[in-house]
Amino acid sequence: MPSLVGGGSGLARPGAVSLAHRGVLFLDEAPEFSKGALEALRQPLEHGRVQLARSRGGTEYPALTQLVLAANPCPCAKPAGDAYCECSPLARRRYLGRLSGPLLDRIDVQVQLPAVRAAELMAGEGDRESSAAVARRVATARDAAAERWAGLGHRLNGQVPGPDLRRPPWRLPGSDTAELRARLDSGSLSARGFDRVIRLAWTIADLDGRSRPVRDDVLEAIQLRTGDAT
Repeated sequence: MPSLVGGGSGLARPGAVSLAHRGVLFLDEAPEFSKGALEALRQPLEHGRVQLARSRGGTEYPALTQLVLAANPCPCAKPAGDAYCECSPLARRRYLGRLSGPLLDRIDVQVQLPAVRAAELMAGEGDRESSAAVARRVATARDAAAERWAGLGHRLNGQVPGPDLRRPPWRLPGSDTAELRARLDSGSLSARGFDRVIRLAWTIADLDGRSRPVRDDVLEAIQLRTGDAT
């Protein structure tokens, strides 16, 4: 845990989540980390900083990090239902259960990646969008977000507080958020998740070059967060 969120004897030193401030922290094989270490990421993900307390005082380190978690479906790393999988259903549930609900509630995009097929592996470079093209699209989207939120003192969609997104002029029409509100009322989505879906919908719109999200952007954001078809 100290190497991940900070700590150690004497003066508490910054951990990986602070060393990745304004960058990306990638945790491969996330369920292999201790549950305590993973749960300690909840506060930095929520507040963008790490607070460490010691007997002689406390310290605080920045932690505005884009966290990426990767996990196999089970300990043997075979796809669920695969004929070669050696794990029982209980073992698979326990393995992924190490990623708790409160932690996953702070992860905006949650997707399952299917196994790579031979045709995809052998596809030529011309069949894929280049990293340079993606980078240009992301830069344009970030510029649009920075211009839009400049009056509120923010640069990114992810920095805008939920109450601001739910008030005019930024509140989305009820017809566009009907599915999202239904999921909140049913309890399948938390209030935190509601705001995060709205922020994600704004990002989807920015990447597609639209000035505001539409209903399809909200539905896509719900699917990216939950993995469910809408």
